[in-house]
Amino acid sequence: MTLWQVDRYEFDRVYDQALDDVYRSIRRQAADIFSFHSGDIQIDEGFTDEAILRSLILHPFTRDVYVDVAPSGIVETVYVWMYPIEVCKQREQITRVTLDVSNIAAETELHHLLKEQLHFPAHYGMNWDSFWDVITDENGLPDIVELYGWKEFERRLPEAADALATCFADYANEPDLKPCRIIYHQTEMLILPSDAFKEGEANRLIYRHLAGAAFPLRVERKTKVRLPKRHRFAFERLKEESVTSGIVRNHEDIAPWLTLSRDDVVTFSNETDWLVSYYREGLTFQGTNIESIESIDTADYQTFFHHVTKGVFPIELTFCLGGTFGPREEVYRLTLHDAAWEKLIEDGLLPQLEIPKAKGFWQSLSSPTSVQTLETFMGEYHPHIFGNFILAHDADDVYHFLDHVNGSIKRF
Repeated sequence: MTLWQVDRYEFDRVYDQALDDVYRSIRRQAADIFSFHSGDIQIDEGFTDEAILRSLILHPFTRDVYVDVAPSGIVETVYVWMYPIEVCKQREQITRVTLDVSNIAAETELHHLLKEQLHFPAHYGMNWDSFWDVITDENGLPDIVELYGWKEFERRLPEAADALATCFADYANEPDLKPCRIIYHQTEMLILPSDAFKEGEANRLIYRHLAGAAFPLRVERKTKVRLPKRHRFAFERLKEESVTSGIVRNHEDIAPWLTLSRDDVVTFSNETDWLVSYYREGLTFQGTNIESIESIDTADYQTFFHHVTKGVFPIELTFCLGGTFGPREEVYRLTLHDAAWEKLIEDGLLPQLEIPKAKGFWQSLSSPTSVQTLETFMGEYHPHIFGNFILAHDADDVYHFLDHVNGSIKRF
């Protein structure tokens, strides 16, 4: 066996409430060291993705972590050396500060907000040098800082947003400072086509998205009504839009609005913005519970499944390949039971395709693809192609979606 000290700087910061609660209960005991058998953790490329290791290594109670590694690379035992209990008692209380920067119009307003919410001293100098000096003193930042309205603030005051984000990033790289988790709550938009949904799933997603909304909500139904032709030889009928409005006071009031006719568009809004738009072709969501986790410039099947397989199995997958097939909009549904997504595509999806030629825009329509392999699939059926998409839904009710429209892999 080989005993390795784990480098905390190899790990991305994460926060897991359940693991944190367990760790804090352990720390209340007398011993400064505890160990556990790690199961199937292996020293490989995915080592830094292990959620339990990331949480332990980056926790403010942790001084060092060592792993006992077999020659095969399997981690046999994890040893966690904690700070003395007196130090941990001082850190027992999680401090959380919320900063709403959505309406900040000037950098001076931002510094006033920082001074007030982070309890800076009276002599705070209202500039970035002074901000750095204060947050790097012995008190440091709170355990968690949440920023709301970040996207609007970044658009309105890009230089101030960059300076603040840089300070937070530099703080995270200082090994001697108390760890702080920075959460940027940004309003994201997500467009989902109706082909992605199983029966009843669109309604369930609407209820899910509105679960955290503050009622009452405004709701509006727009319906286009086809009028009679102006004369017998007219090619088109005129369309007139009728609008019905109402108030949704609780979840029970949502259901009557979810029945659509052919040209209906139903929109739910709060006091400041719309939240859901529901129409025959699909759904559009807007909110802070939607994350962009990988740009369309780098997103592909490998990066998509890198994020998806961190979730809880089984994972339901929905592929639509209408962009490659042209007018054919068939949807394929598979279930992923482990991280071997390549094998699932080879064994479960490719046999269903039976397509003799690819119709990607970079290929001649007469250029045959005689044998479908994983390599040709990932090129010819790429989700960037207009009309293609892939949706993943794991056992923890977490979704990932990738297509050409949304500009990134979306998690919601």
